[in-house]
Amino acid sequence: MSPVFSNDVLVDAVSKLSSLRILVVGDVMLDVFDFCNSAESRPIDSEKPGKRAYTAHESVMTFGGAGNVATNLATLGTNASLIGLAGNDGHWHTLRAMADELAIDHCLIRDSSRPTTTKTRLYIDDEYILRKDHEASHPIGREVALTLGSEVAERLGELDAVILSDYAKGVFTPELASKIIGRCREAGVPVVVDFKPKNRELFSEADVLAPNEVEAEALLPGFKGTDQLPEMARKLRDQIGAKNLVVTLGANGICGVDAEGEFFALAGHKVEAVDAVGCGDTVRASLAIGMALGLDLMHCAALANAAAAVIVQKAATATLTAGELLDFLKARPTERVG
Repeated sequence: MSPVFSNDVLVDAVSKLSSLRILVVGDVMLDVFDFCNSAESRPIDSEKPGKRAYTAHESVMTFGGAGNVATNLATLGTNASLIGLAGNDGHWHTLRAMADELAIDHCLIRDSSRPTTTKTRLYIDDEYILRKDHEASHPIGREVALTLGSEVAERLGELDAVILSDYAKGVFTPELASKIIGRCREAGVPVVVDFKPKNRELFSEADVLAPNEVEAEALLPGFKGTDQLPEMARKLRDQIGAKNLVVTLGANGICGVDAEGEFFALAGHKVEAVDAVGCGDTVRASLAIGMALGLDLMHCAALANAAAAVIVQKAATATLTAGELLDFLKARPTERVG
């Protein structure tokens, strides 16, 4: 039987964030945002007629990928930990300094076979123009995998939840993913996974699999825009072997199927969307918070839906605080539609 929804459950959950200990494992990135204004540009006809040179009036560096998930956890007030890779380069120091500033307990393993994954986004007059990536995506070596697995194992006894953040940059091998999920299951620690469709088979034993609508469409053609959402969601859950499935639907909200096969759908919050970059990371962080608190899947998804609505109103890879989330929950109660 589907649980009765209560917004009070979400408000109460926010009051307990400081007691939670959540670990994020995955593909850590450095996000760079360069903001430029046309008014401050100049023509460079000597190189290419009609083109202009821009100077960034603001350049912002933040954690991306698994790092952004951990950042969301930290700014919400939980005790966040982060395990991942960085290249044997200067950005390793940059990421460590960021983690220290956010009070995120971290283990960033240097991997000399790859650079630190860096994504540079260019905005002109507040419009997102392009992204430049510097990365490698080959699987990690056995020695690195053993080190990473050992770091996870050492922390398990102190954790309330684990998030596996997969951006297909090579961190998760079949053996490592299976070992982490198995150890978490033995320790009674719930695992929430954000995964790329190409790695669908690595995480089938996790507690919650949480693709977005585009990824759901790649996994099960016909999912996006379907008028048979309950049936398609159940089919997708069974197809990927998920115990619990949550799918974000952009402006249309969020839906899911729990371990008993109960389907739910929650309406999207009507807000002015500024930038969707990083919203998925916020969703996974919020789902893990809900699981750590023992909430049912629908309330976990409702918490994530509200958090994403706060984030999408901000530019670039943004985060939110417990106060912001609490204010939003009190002002914008969630509407169940299915």
